[in-house]
Amino acid sequence: METNRKREIEAEKQKRKEEVIAASIEVFQEKGIENSKMTDIAEKAKVGVASVYRYFKTKPELVIEAAVRFWEEEIGLLYGKYVNESFEKISGLDRVGRILGVFKVLYMEHKDFIRFIEEFDNYIIKEKINPERLENYEKNIVGLKKVIFEAIDYGRRDGSIAQNIDSEIFYITTTHALMSLCQKLVLRGNIIKSDKDVKAEEQIDLVIAMALSFIKNR
Repeated sequence: METNRKREIEAEKQKRKEEVIAASIEVFQEKGIENSKMTDIAEKAKVGVASVYRYFKTKPELVIEAAVRFWEEEIGLLYGKYVNESFEKISGLDRVGRILGVFKVLYMEHKDFIRFIEEFDNYIIKEKINPERLENYEKNIVGLKKVIFEAIDYGRRDGSIAQNIDSEIFYITTTHALMSLCQKLVLRGNIIKSDKDVKAEEQIDLVIAMALSFIKNR
């Protein structure tokens, strides 16, 4: 009986912790990471601020956990939707194209996520967070890397992707280019008149097309 009670208490604690994380994501989206206070999060989660500090000793610790959870939810949802059963029936090159296409979906349907990631990066730099504290966050990003690497390897085997492609360079360069473009389009939009000459979606499509052309087997 005592063991069961301990399990119930731990489950309740974990549930409250998850509620605090969910509340923090909402607050960070509403007010921005920099402008959000732990008291704001406590109010949103309907708990005392002492409870928030019980689970997360500092704001950076909570910000990192929120980023981990937000990434898991957003990217997990998208990959579940677009990397499905039909994914196994297409070439390696087309698999890479479908994965990179997720960035276009992020821009069109999940602008809040793109804003959050930009704010998160800026906050981490400002607070001078040690990279070791970002290990859990990095694991989620590495998950994306693994999927792209597997698609490239499959493409080498089926002949749709060139054998001499450096997967690491391709992954880092392409994902950075796409995320940076999406962040520019969402956060800064049109600054000069000529920015309006080409639609945002067409710019993303072109970057993806150039990436696929680069790795395509000739």
